[in-house]
Amino acid sequence: MHIEKLKYYIDLYECRNFTETAKKNFISQAALSQFISSLEKQFQLQFFNRNVTPIEPTTAGTLFYEESKILYKQYENVIEKMMRVRDDVMPPLKIAYSSTADIQALLPLIPVFKEKYPHAELQLNKIRLKETADYIEKGLCDIVVSFSTEFVENERVKYKVLCRGKYMAMVGKGHPLFEKESITTEELYSYPLIMLSKEEIGDLYQRMEKRAKQDGFLPMIEKTVEDIDTEMFSIITEGYIGFAPESQKLSDYGDAIRLIPIIGSSHEYIVAAGYAKDNMNQTLKEFIKCISNDI
Repeated sequence: MHIEKLKYYIDLYECRNFTETAKKNFISQAALSQFISSLEKQFQLQFFNRNVTPIEPTTAGTLFYEESKILYKQYENVIEKMMRVRDDVMPPLKIAYSSTADIQALLPLIPVFKEKYPHAELQLNKIRLKETADYIEKGLCDIVVSFSTEFVENERVKYKVLCRGKYMAMVGKGHPLFEKESITTEELYSYPLIMLSKEEIGDLYQRMEKRAKQDGFLPMIEKTVEDIDTEMFSIITEGYIGFAPESQKLSDYGDAIRLIPIIGSSHEYIVAAGYAKDNMNQTLKEFIKCISNDI
């Protein structure tokens, strides 16, 4: 047994969920399950009752948890002392993002940070937009790059704005509006719309509806989908209009889809990097300094 893997057990004991623990540690659920099974086999004891939801630790599981915390803390202390000796070692920085717009806002800042800290390890994970708050609050990542609306009302989260811009209409070839250089909100809301589902984007769905009403219109959202590729396919084949940040890249779709500016629209976005106020990761602190100076 590797001592560093005790963190898997400690995290599983504390959150009682295999899926969340696997995400937090950037491993597969199968790998986590195999590790726990190997521990139980090694000690010939059952540590968790998996027949209930959430899972429940056994008496042996609780005892192993208490001892593991002590052992792992000692291991962390050793690592910390060794890191102080070297000036090129930093804790990994776990970064999560929810859309293409997030990555496009983040990538230009990475070279600045890596130039200053070339040995820093950056771990990237894609999540659903509605998961952003959970990932920060449950410590599943150090920083989330997403739309700022996911952070502004959370008192436990700080954030840095990375970029801002307008939403545009995504229109497929053959649609009556396809050749226009710009469209009005009246033209936009005269046609059926497509959006990612509430399950996929969470509160952003209601916010998009609210902005449409601010423009004086009730949007005809006739179809919702679970992913971007399905949305693009429906725009091309069924004639729906979608929304996308003006930074959205459509090169993969050739000339089949265009982004068209919407005159007088209230649909604006801000991409920000959000993180927990009490996060003590030193790499995070240095990363925030870098992006603050570069913005």
